[in-house]
Amino acid sequence: MAGARRLDLKGLECPEPAIRVFREFGKLDAGEWVEAEMDSEACAYTAVELINRSGLGLASLAEESPGVFVVRAFRLR
Repeated sequence: MAGARRLDLKGLECPEPAIRVFREFGKLDAGEWVEAEMDSEACAYTAVELINRSGLGLASLAEESPGVFVVRAFRLR
């Protein structure tokens, strides 16, 4: 899918995964999205909160497999 970026952030210590996904989200144009896998639930929640509070997009969180969390964020503007 055009405009999609995927990040593998497993193995990094918090807050690094949240920072990286938020930075990548900041590079997106409207209509693009990023998906990031991480193994820190707290960091995944932090990333979702940062993106949703930015007012620039929408983010969601899912546990894809035990201990692996996927943050999906769509850039609105």
